[in-house]
Amino acid sequence: MKTTQKLETRVGVKAPMHEVWDFFQTAQNLTTMTPPDQKVRIESNGDVPLRPGLEIRISVSPALGIRTGWLTRIEEVHPAKEGGREAWFRDTQQQGPFSLWNHTHRFVAMDHGGTEIVDELEYRLPLGAVGQAVAGWWIKRQMQDLFEFRTAALHQAFGAP
Repeated sequence: MKTTQKLETRVGVKAPMHEVWDFFQTAQNLTTMTPPDQKVRIESNGDVPLRPGLEIRISVSPALGIRTGWLTRIEEVHPAKEGGREAWFRDTQQQGPFSLWNHTHRFVAMDHGGTEIVDELEYRLPLGAVGQAVAGWWIKRQMQDLFEFRTAALHQAFGAP
């Protein structure tokens, strides 16, 4: 059984890339893009602009009132170069509920002046095939709900193309 899962989502918004990039540059904005039922809290470094090596501590409570701590590290940050059409950054989980979490956030300038936001996520549950068999379907649904909510939140913040 394949235990590493991959998910890619794409959402277009009306805003120019520099505006969208600025919004994503601090973790505090994660709270507006996460469903309220996940009860996300930024515990440390939420107001610090992203840079390689930055560690951000958050916590979530997706079920049964159980709060789970999460430490993520920003591994790479590639802002758009002058006149560039793409920017991206990547974070990985250092401590938390997954045995693997590798998330790349891409921002691509669209021809009409908007921005396409691409999330490329690779994750693995703890306990390998057993973890996947027990909770894989639930986590997959949580991820789908998260990115559907995020799409709506981004459209509300920046407008749909």
